[in-house]
Amino acid sequence: MIYSYLRKKNLYLAAAITSLALSACGSLIPDRITSASDWQAGNENDVSGFDSSGRLAIRDQGKGSYANFSWQNTGSVQTIEVKTPLGNSVGVLCTDSSGVIAEDSKGQVITAASIEELSQRMLGFVLPFDHLNQWVQGYWIADEPYQLLPDGKLKQSGWIIQRQQQNGSRNPRIVLLNNARFDIRLVFDEYTDTDDSAKSAQCELRQRLS
Repeated sequence: MIYSYLRKKNLYLAAAITSLALSACGSLIPDRITSASDWQAGNENDVSGFDSSGRLAIRDQGKGSYANFSWQNTGSVQTIEVKTPLGNSVGVLCTDSSGVIAEDSKGQVITAASIEELSQRMLGFVLPFDHLNQWVQGYWIADEPYQLLPDGKLKQSGWIIQRQQQNGSRNPRIVLLNNARFDIRLVFDEYTDTDDSAKSAQCELRQRLS
């Protein structure tokens, strides 16, 4: 699992987290932290397609992990690949109308009832992936309880979410999520809106195995 793997790599992990922190701090100047009025009600139909990549930092009860990610969202299909700071793939997770499926670095295919369960089994930590594509674009889930906090954060589904968006757009630059156990920081180095009307409605991995 990436959690135990990264713990063994303390030297480059420390350097990577330091680099991430410096990058995040530097971005606080040009980018704008989302206020409560920036959040909107939304559902899956409101989320636009995107192609993104960046860095992921996880703190689990005081223990830190770091990874790189690439994330494509077409609305009907979400695919995220997690890599070590050295660029080695830890695994690819995908969700579509048929469920969730993943492939680890050894080529083993894993299925689970939810992306949260799958990411816990595969990566060693939970990614709140079922709603993450909406949260990063500034939507709360319309049919679930939520709360907008005075400091501009959204509280929903057991998570507190804060967005920092790129100047001149609603696109995310940094997204922070935390709950009773986890602190998650997503730093988007690349984020591009895409037209996904012509793309397949099924995970590429599922197509390859069928």
